[in-house]
Amino acid sequence: MANDIWYSIRNNRIKQGCIGGFNLENDNTLVVDESQRDHFAFLKPIDGVVDDSEWGRLSCNLLLPEEMVCYIYVIAFNTLDIVVGEGQSLDLDEYLCDGTVSAFDKVSFLSGMGAKRFVNTDDFLLYDITGRFLFVAVEMLGTGKGSIGKIRVGARGDNFMGAFPEIYRQRGGFFHRYMSIFSSIYNDISDQNEKLYEMLDLDKCSADLLEMYGSWFGIDLKGGFLPEDVLRTIVKEAYQLNRMKGTKWVIERILQIVLGHDAILLENRLQEGGVFDVTILINRKLTEELRHQLTFLLDQFKPIRTRIRLLQMEKEAVMDGNSYLDLNATIPTEKHVVLDEEALYDGAITLK
Repeated sequence: MANDIWYSIRNNRIKQGCIGGFNLENDNTLVVDESQRDHFAFLKPIDGVVDDSEWGRLSCNLLLPEEMVCYIYVIAFNTLDIVVGEGQSLDLDEYLCDGTVSAFDKVSFLSGMGAKRFVNTDDFLLYDITGRFLFVAVEMLGTGKGSIGKIRVGARGDNFMGAFPEIYRQRGGFFHRYMSIFSSIYNDISDQNEKLYEMLDLDKCSADLLEMYGSWFGIDLKGGFLPEDVLRTIVKEAYQLNRMKGTKWVIERILQIVLGHDAILLENRLQEGGVFDVTILINRKLTEELRHQLTFLLDQFKPIRTRIRLLQMEKEAVMDGNSYLDLNATIPTEKHVVLDEEALYDGAITLK
């Protein structure tokens, strides 16, 4: 058997098969379409290259509600042309992908040919199956939003069996199956170790890891209230933000990251502000969620004793009853203007 070979069933292979009653998501996951009665997937065969290929293990991510059951059928042949009668044969690949044949007939045919059936199982051994072309079919029965994804078929050599004398290496025997438990655990850990670099990739790691990485720099990002793109940017720039903590630059940078554009900072100028008062003018509508995000982050980077006020700037100006228009005053765009009886204006004032 080949060593270190894994076949991942992804979108292209799934699309080439015969799918019914499932929606294919971008992460190679088949999700049950609850508006459909039948849910089945007959996948294109996996080519093991050589005849009598020995298959090792199939694993997948299987999520099922209590009202659903999932059957996975697996069978292998050395050829695609299967003899079904005296002098008659059919191309099994074409048959399973034929949309005019019912799913029930296809499943019955696979069962009649000796396909192994696994029920509600997301990880199982294929030691009893040999053949160049491996066929995998999925059938879900019941109600609910079940899903199956990240299907992987292994033709990996058993890591531990090679360390024992030949007499103990009987394929599919008790000792082989017993040692496969530890071999599978070892292979899973090896796969995880090979992907450790992705955990440190700030563009690919999960949001939970970003929160942890932020805590390493002393930045509190917990709570899940920040958008993921903001989280990634803050963690990427965490070193520089910490170096400039307590400065005007870091406050402006936080505003730019969260708002997407520059805001205006005014130091102790509005409403008789004190020496520690800072007013931030924001030219957009501030929701409660956005205000909370800004306040939470700015409190971690602002200078000590500084009081920050967020002032929302509306696009429309409102004048009260004591407003006066002087020379060269202009009201742009179309506005509803009401003048009282004592209004006085000359030709130098233009109302649009």
